[in-house]
Amino acid sequence: DAVQLEEETLNACPHLKMEAVPLQLEHRQDVIDIIVSSFYNKADLEQWLKPGVLRTDYSDILNDIWSVLVDCELSFVIYDRNTERIIGTALNFDARCEPEVDIKSKLLIIFEFLEFCEGPIRVNYLPKGLNQI
Repeated sequence: DAVQLEEETLNACPHLKMEAVPLQLEHRQDVIDIIVSSFYNKADLEQWLKPGVLRTDYSDILNDIWSVLVDCELSFVIYDRNTERIIGTALNFDARCEPEVDIKSKLLIIFEFLEFCEGPIRVNYLPKGLNQI
């Protein structure tokens, strides 16, 4: 039941007072730090490309699309209100309106692979038009 699941989720981290907040321009550096740390250190596919992938490869992409991320109003950050720190983020786009990104690093291999996998599903199985997914 949804109420029980929400209660269990809240009780899972009782020491945190979490709040989701829509992504804003001033969140840029905190979000970039979280994403770079996460993907550079932990992403499975990227590990196969090291040492060819740099931390700046991720931050360059995020800086290029930052205003679009904010303007889409589909992304958010999670604050721990006990510390007033951003502890997580979710970056989202409408699947039919992803920004163009000029990738000049080995991350291009990852993006091409993901498009190869996701593209046919998006085209053939997901709802058509903006604001559907």
